[in-house]
Amino acid sequence: MENFEKIIEHIKIQSEKECRDIAIKANQDTENVRIEYSKKEQDAYLSCIEEGTKKIEERAEKLATFATEEANKMTHATQQDMFDEVLDLTARKLSALPTKKYTELLKKLGVDVGCKPEYLVEQYRDDLEKTVINALFN
Repeated sequence: MENFEKIIEHIKIQSEKECRDIAIKANQDTENVRIEYSKKEQDAYLSCIEEGTKKIEERAEKLATFATEEANKMTHATQQDMFDEVLDLTARKLSALPTKKYTELLKKLGVDVGCKPEYLVEQYRDDLEKTVINALFN
């Protein structure tokens, strides 16, 4: 019976060793799987971050373009308003001039800028008084 007990003891020791080896191998495999999935998780996370960053950059670029366009529109509108105010002020000052000074000024402007009186008359016939038209040709 002693041999039988030795055989059983030997089988028991071998079984325990094999179980330890299986457990060690299972732990190593589990760790390898955990590392692999951790890497995949990190790659997916970085991919999401990269994609989100691209979308944010595209959105920021669109907003910057929109803001520039709006600023240009506002600048143009302000310039137009200023131009209109200057023209209105000029028209008020010119209409406040006595007729003689007004006709002299128109004649001088027509000559100084190289504008022929015929052009002024043609363009502004309905707005010019007959005295102004006469002054341009005299």
